[in-house]
Amino acid sequence: MRRRRRDLALLKALGFTQSQLAAAVAWQATVAAVIGVVVGIPPDATVPALSVVLVAVGAFVFANLVAALPGRGAARTPTALVLRAE
Repeated sequence: MRRRRRDLALLKALGFTQSQLAAAVAWQATVAAVIGVVVGIPPDATVPALSVVLVAVGAFVFANLVAALPGRGAARTPTALVLRAE
């Protein structure tokens, strides 16, 4: 999130609320997990389909749990301090 601080501060300056910023970070994590699951699932799996589904759901849950703290921190970042640093 350190690399995206300026982008998130700009969204906040445009009117995003704290919950919307946290949701944006969660969506970014979910999209990354979806791409990983789609690329990682083999077309001809030798394991049961239930196992593949459970791993995919676990990846989504884990990605959003990992993104929760940075999302909350991004939402609490003072907008003026970040944008003034340019």
